[in-house]
Amino acid sequence: MPFHRRFAVWFPLAVFALSRLWVVVIGVVTSHGQIPLPLGSLNIRIFYPTPADPGYWAVMSGWDGQWYRVIAEQGYPDTLPRIGTGEVDMNPWAFFPVFPFLVRGVMTVTGLPFDVVGPLVSTVIGFVAVYLLFRLVDRVVGRWEAIVAVVATSFYIASPIFSASYTESTGLLMVVVVLTLLRARRYWWVALALLVTALSRNIVVAMVPVIIAHGVVRWHRKDEGENPTRLRLGLAALAAWAGILTLLWPTLVSLLTGTPNAYNDTMEAWNIQTKLKLYMWWGLLYDYWGVLGQVLGVLGVAAFAWFMLSRHSWRWGPEIWGWAGAYPSYLLIVTSTTPSRVRYALLAFPFTLVIAWFLQLPGIRRYRYWALAGMVLVGGALMWWWTKNYLVVENLTDDLYP
Repeated sequence: MPFHRRFAVWFPLAVFALSRLWVVVIGVVTSHGQIPLPLGSLNIRIFYPTPADPGYWAVMSGWDGQWYRVIAEQGYPDTLPRIGTGEVDMNPWAFFPVFPFLVRGVMTVTGLPFDVVGPLVSTVIGFVAVYLLFRLVDRVVGRWEAIVAVVATSFYIASPIFSASYTESTGLLMVVVVLTLLRARRYWWVALALLVTALSRNIVVAMVPVIIAHGVVRWHRKDEGENPTRLRLGLAALAAWAGILTLLWPTLVSLLTGTPNAYNDTMEAWNIQTKLKLYMWWGLLYDYWGVLGQVLGVLGVAAFAWFMLSRHSWRWGPEIWGWAGAYPSYLLIVTSTTPSRVRYALLAFPFTLVIAWFLQLPGIRRYRYWALAGMVLVGGALMWWWTKNYLVVENLTDDLYP
């Protein structure tokens, strides 16, 4: 096998492995600071109590990992639990089924407990996702961009979540799979991958603009095959399918619980309303830095829009380009400004391509590998800080959660 092909295999796996070893070190050391979490703890829902200094596995299976454990071990409840006022209480239906059911299958086969299987399955999926991410970017954009994408993603501040009982690994994997299949024009497989995505994380609607961008570029390049009308109708149906799938899980929740609007009522138990959230981001900028923060926010969005409309991003191809615009827009419009926004950004991997472009500019290019090494060091330090402050529970007074 030629070196460049071997490199495309061992490099992303080696980088991700290095970052996972660092996460193990971080988790083992910082877990010493976790306080006891008994049943009835204030400010946090505890289903599986743990002592102080519970170890790596418990830390990586905490927070939302508890909900995935409930699903893996007990399944979903037949009816929605309610509090004394009659409102729907927090419950497992807020969480999508692909990851916990996959963990359940591995638990059944191996006999291992959830707090071991959950983090391991997430990590293994992360290896596959990062490898496929390297392949996609390498083939579409270039080797340097693929290197930066893998390094920046593996050592991102919230990348420890790839080793936790969360769905970021699954989400990244499905995004890369959909983009790869769409680029390969395997449209029936895209439809299937979109279905799996819709049952993994609430992100499938962001694929609608991606499919549209793919179709527009094929039309513009006069690359629509022998039957352009059939292709256009097929891609329109595929885009509509992605949009409809957004309603799949909420519809299933209502049908399986016999409760109309069950999913939305469940999300409101976390104070997450299903309405536009853009105003919250505007307020967050003001809370942090006042009017200056809002001005910088507008300038940041304008700069990114300029980059997306320039020739620098066109070489990404319509699939990556479409995701680069659609997913951040989705986050701004739909998601809340909770600390979770930091880990949500893990799926916005095209931002790493902007970094790769910047490091290739004249005058900077000669230092690009030093910059990459610095990214690893700074990222590693930030990963430690994020784990200590967001995954490890050191007190019950801070309003911090991953």
